Amino acid sequence: MEPVTVLFFGSQGAGKGTQVKMLVDLLKSKSDRGVIHIDMGQELRNLRDTGSYAGTFTGTVIDAGERMPDFMPIYLQTKKIVDNLTGPEHIIADGLARGPDQTRAFDDMMQFFKRDNFQIINLVINDDTAVKRLLARGRNDDTEEAIRKRLAWTKTQVFPQLQLLKERGRTIHEIDGEPDTETIHKNVLTALKLQG
Repeated sequence: MEPVTVLFFGSQGAGKGTQVKMLVDLLKSKSDRGVIHIDMGQELRNLRDTGSYAGTFTGTVIDAGERMPDFMPIYLQTKKIVDNLTGPEHIIADGLARGPDQTRAFDDMMQFFKRDNFQIINLVINDDTAVKRLLARGRNDDTEEAIRKRLAWTKTQVFPQLQLLKERGRTIHEIDGEPDTETIHKNVLTALKLQG
């Protein structure tokens, strides 16, 4: 199996976390290559939890629900790849490319490491589904108003990055995020030609 490099997109509630985990587990079971999984939300929380000077500022931005300045995700994604990539690993990334600078940084890094054949999975759901799913999680910061605000932000800030990646010649697979988890997983594997 060739090394697989996948960047996940999708609005909140589209089930990215679940699909990423299923894909990572599958790759671990099907090949002896390691998997480098970059979950930017988790990377930022990990930094916050160090209690370092940078971690304190990161926590302030997270708590305010604001967007992290681009340099920090760029630094964290770059450090993770530079520190861990020895050549054969699969790379699965989620929560990256949240602005043009982040997108170009990831794309440039993949070109540098000869991984510019990476593929993009965009899980597509409608806003009402997203609101319903997120409210069902019952997190205290998930009010309908807050969720709709984040969904609007995703459309204006994040989805233009797909256009930028398309212009750079990257392959984007639009996957329906409405059905059940297993169906979506099958469709993801089909798109990535990992079936069977």
